[in-house]
Amino acid sequence: MIDIRSFQTRDSAAVRSLFAEGLMDFAQGFEREVGGYVQESLDDDLADINASYMDDPANHFWVADEDGEVRGMVGVQRRSDQEAELRRMSVASTARRRGIGLMLLETVEAFCRDRGHQRIQLTTVNLLTPAIAMYRRFGFELTGEESYGRISAQHYAKDLTTLTTQA
Repeated sequence: MIDIRSFQTRDSAAVRSLFAEGLMDFAQGFEREVGGYVQESLDDDLADINASYMDDPANHFWVADEDGEVRGMVGVQRRSDQEAELRRMSVASTARRRGIGLMLLETVEAFCRDRGHQRIQLTTVNLLTPAIAMYRRFGFELTGEESYGRISAQHYAKDLTTLTTQA
């Protein structure tokens, strides 16, 4: 059974590993570029998840726990009173297509609605096509794109002021 719960310090190594492995799963042909991004992320907010997400009640980080194993993760950070950013979403390759990503998205949305946010935004890369499909099904819409050579960063947002239906 999957339990979506708040991050605990003991989850740190598993979260960092899941993030790195999750992105590298889709990096075929782009290992150098994706590896550089992974290292930057590990050195940035994922170096201290408590300070980056848990110490401020406007931010949060969750893990999908299955029998004591971290199978998924997601964070959210407040950008303004109206907007939050979904960050670091990943699901273990062995646990994909079981609804864990959707459970994490629902958790983030409930958190954001509870805090009165009107919008959730996220940035991903075009390599993560299964994730992009899930975000779109969940009501996120493409708002912009930036090219970085053969990889592009795609920006998505979900308006929380209207009711949307997930497919």
